[in-house]
Amino acid sequence: MTILFAFGMPGIMSSWGVAAVHALAREAFGDYAIIATDTVDDLKQHVQSHSGGHAVLVSQFPEPRLAELVVKVNVPFLVCLEDPVDAVSYLARATEQRDFGLIRAVSASLACLEPLARAPAALVLRRNDVGQGSGIDLLMKRIDRHFSTDLSLEQIASALRNVGMQPPEGSARAEAPRLEEAAATVIAGYLTPKEEVPELSELLRETARKVLRPLEFGYADHSAAITLWPREAFLSGERLGEGLDSSLDLTGGARCLIYGPYLHLPTGRWNARFLFDVDEDCYGQIFTLEIHAADLLGKLRVCPQGTGSFEAAVPVEVVDPRAPIEVRVMMDSGAIEGRLSAWSVEWLRAA
Repeated sequence: MTILFAFGMPGIMSSWGVAAVHALAREAFGDYAIIATDTVDDLKQHVQSHSGGHAVLVSQFPEPRLAELVVKVNVPFLVCLEDPVDAVSYLARATEQRDFGLIRAVSASLACLEPLARAPAALVLRRNDVGQGSGIDLLMKRIDRHFSTDLSLEQIASALRNVGMQPPEGSARAEAPRLEEAAATVIAGYLTPKEEVPELSELLRETARKVLRPLEFGYADHSAAITLWPREAFLSGERLGEGLDSSLDLTGGARCLIYGPYLHLPTGRWNARFLFDVDEDCYGQIFTLEIHAADLLGKLRVCPQGTGSFEAAVPVEVVDPRAPIEVRVMMDSGAIEGRLSAWSVEWLRAA
């Protein structure tokens, strides 16, 4: 049994890359199964029930156990990446979704894929790197070599016809298109890089830039990047499901002021830094800050004195990148005055 593993975040690169792996599998194996799963248990079940058959496994949100298994057995696999804002735009058009859930989905995929992209057995294809490079014929040969499927030139040519290679006209040999040209012909809802689609508002696009760009991995300064969760990502504790106002009136009883944003981070140790302004003194009011995923990750009580800018830090350890992270800010007692503003959370990897 041979299983070809193809991982990738939602987007054009992943759509084309997975299609290329399927095209190779058809040429190399003839019949093969498709395993669309993110879990080890589903993979084991398939292996037990299809002994001896070839397969292609595709995943955008692999659980840690699946990523650890693939890295441990050191089998070759593909990881397809692209600009996360382009991924959000792609999902907006593909799913007809228009809200913050798009950013949550891409943050989950990035968090889950990060351990795989560092593995020696990974072939990482970044759309921005390969999109305007050589033709898809050389790209397909590169994938073929990585998987050691050892296709003949005729089989490569056959596979290319399924991923955007145009048939030759007359007797002249057709020149292989580049990735973007090929993807535009075979991927429904194709978007050019950096395309500002009408399906995505400027506010959502800007929030995606703030939240997702620091999660891009594979760059020299990645470990020092600060991931920002801006005010626009959070929800109001007084109007469930609605966005957070630029200023919070503290007058009233003890209550939850802020919650959300249910975003994702890669596994590891992080420092969460809460930043906020006190515009009107809340006179010794105590706030409880909590960070939750599947379990409570961290908790801190703060009592800002006077007015001005304040910050508080909480160390946490993320163990499951698929679990959305929720921040809760609660006011421990009632208040007759006071106002908070400029709320945000910064995440920095712990040393």
